[in-house]
This record gives sequence, structure tokens and C-alpha cells, in this order.
Amino acid sequence: MEIDKVYNSKEFEEKIYTMWEKSGYFTPKIDSTKKPFCIIMPPPNANGALHIGHALFVTLQDIMVRYHRMQGEATLWLPGADHAGFETQVVFDKKLEKEGRKRNEVPKDQLLKEMMEFTLKNKEIMEGQFKKLGASCDWTREKFTLDQDIIQTVYQTFEKLKQDDLIYKGSRLVNWCTKHQTSLSDLEIKYEERIDPLYYIKYGSFKLATVRPETKFGDTAIAVNPKDQRYQDYVGKEVEVETVLGKAKIKVIADESVDMEFGTGAVKVTPAHDFADFETWQRHKAEIPEPKVVIDKYGKMNELAGIYQGMKVAEAREKVVADMVEKGLLDETEIDYKYKHNVACCFKCGTVIEPTLMDNQWFIKMTEKPFAMDGKIKRLEYFASNSMGYSNSRR
Repeated sequence: MEIDKVYNSKEFEEKIYTMWEKSGYFTPKIDSTKKPFCIIMPPPNANGALHIGHALFVTLQDIMVRYHRMQGEATLWLPGADHAGFETQVVFDKKLEKEGRKRNEVPKDQLLKEMMEFTLKNKEIMEGQFKKLGASCDWTREKFTLDQDIIQTVYQTFEKLKQDDLIYKGSRLVNWCTKHQTSLSDLEIKYEERIDPLYYIKYGSFKLATVRPETKFGDTAIAVNPKDQRYQDYVGKEVEVETVLGKAKIKVIADESVDMEFGTGAVKVTPAHDFADFETWQRHKAEIPEPKVVIDKYGKMNELAGIYQGMKVAEAREKVVADMVEKGLLDETEIDYKYKHNVACCFKCGTVIEPTLMDNQWFIKMTEKPFAMDGKIKRLEYFASNSMGYSNSRR
């Protein structure tokens, strides 16, 4: 018998795998005398073909599954696929861009139909790749995150969390990607070390250091450290300041979070566009006004920015600085052009994140609380996900 010099996998392996499937080899046979073994596949995102990372987990899980199956145990490897929400949206947006189209220009019903077709096609491709890898999954039990029973289970879970007072809706500061129009969790943020100008702006008797002078229209206070002797006489008082939009009054508060060594030791508080400032406002709600949103979800200045309304952040920053210099509110010679700091960016597109105050955001409480399940009291800890979604694309 002559043996081919090169092994032709297509000639044999597809036939073998088909035989395994038809024989029911991957479907567990219940044996009450033995302990069952089960692995749930981490469902890959149905937004493209598998990659080497998928091949790795398939190999490791398949080894474990086949080992327990050979022990005669009722062994289930449950396969699945994830529609992936934002992850799929990003890939689909790139597809539209190649076609010369934009998502917001496609009618909603047509967009949803196209995205579902795109996802299901990728799902089919992935399943074929799993089979070519020899994954011994029980395909008769395969699950997709948009299956109706899965959707119903998710709804029931959220309802249970709500009943147990573990989720709440509120107005909170979120990481907002102005390109993808979605909020991002802290895990979806990448930080880039950048060098930006550090500006020293005049606020009446104060001089404040900031890298974002365009957010000054949302300032609600000036904060100093209570131990800083330089500003003791100002704490609790309102000071009149000159701005590029005219005169204004702003209150001086004392907060221990202020670093006396940074800049001049006095900082502007902009609760609607800075996470640290938002926390400062929460500690001083009785002293200072509500947060003022001055940048919209598209990264443009809104009506509170006056003559700068409609400008994108970078453009507004340049214009505000120029106008402040002209009005004597900023000294060009004091600008530190070598200020090094970390900038939060979207992990997908690299767009600089705009911390933005959003209404109707869902949050999970970071707390530990008794949780009733199946008649027994169990203690579960819920960790915050920062935001559980704003746009329709988020899961």
C-alpha cells in the first residue's frame, strides 16, 4: 500500500467528525453511578473568524472533556456563541465604512437586519472552524446569546437583582466614547502616556492649573486643601472672577483630596466632566451647585459654552486659550508644554474618553448582601461594572 507523502486532512477528518456527530458520541449518556462532568465553552464573539486564542482554549477544554469521557463519566461540553454587542458593532461599522456607508444613515430596521445576518454568518463560520479543530462539543445543545430562552433568563436575572435592591438607575459620570456613542466600563479603557500643555488660568485672586481649559464653563467651585495656609481666608466664601464669557461668582471649598504640591494647590471643580471632581461634588452637595454638562455626547461644546457652542473639544480648547491670553486671563509664558500625564482612551478606536454625566444608567451595587436562592440564604458579592449600557448596541 502506497502512503501519500503529505497528509491530506480534508480526505479523512471531516468524514470522521461527521461520523462522531451522527453516532451521538458527544452527547452524554447518563450513568447514575458516576459523577457527571460538564464544561461550558466561553462563547466566542460572533464578529469574525476564530483566532489562535480560541484554538488554545479549544485544545485545553477538549483534552479535559475527552479524558473524563474515557473514564465513562456523563460528559458534556456545552458550545455557544456570543452576539457580542459592542464588539460586533465595531467590526460591523468597519464593514460599513469599506462600503462607503455610515451606521446612523441606515434605517433602524434595515440596520438590525443586516447586523443579525452578519452575526449569524460569522457564527456559522466559527462553528465550522470548531469542528475542523475536532472540538467534541454536544452541538445538539448549542446556545446563542440571542436565543429567546437566554434572553428570558437575562430578564429574569435583572428582575431578581432589582427585587433584591442590588441594581439601580441613576445619573452618574461614565466613560463615554464619542465615536462609538457608548459608555465603557473601566476595563474597556486603555491609558496612553501623553505630553500636553498645562495651563495656569487666572480665577480672580487664584491661579489654577489645568490641561482642559475648555471645561471651565462647567466649573462649580474652586477647591483647596484644608491644611493649605495660603487659602485659609477664602474657604467657604464666594469670589468674583473674570471669564471669557464675562464676570461670574464661584465658591471656594476645602477638600482633603486636593494635592497642595500640584500646580498652585488650588483646582477647579468640574463635576460633570471629571471623575475626581464628581466625587468632590458628592462630598460637598450642600455647598456647591449641581454639575453642569458643557460637552455633548458627540464631543462638542453645548449652549453653556456660549460663543464656543458647536466646537469640538480640541478646537474649543485652542480658541479658549487664545481668548484667555487676549483678555489677560492666561499668561503664555507660564504654560508648561512638557506636562506628562495618562490619558484615558477607548480600547477599540483610541478616541480620547469624555467623562460625561449621563442619565438613566444602570449600575450594580458594590456591596455584600444576603441573597435568597432555592430556599437557602447565600452571600454573594456584586462588583460594579461602571455602566451596564447606554446605546442599543451594548449588552
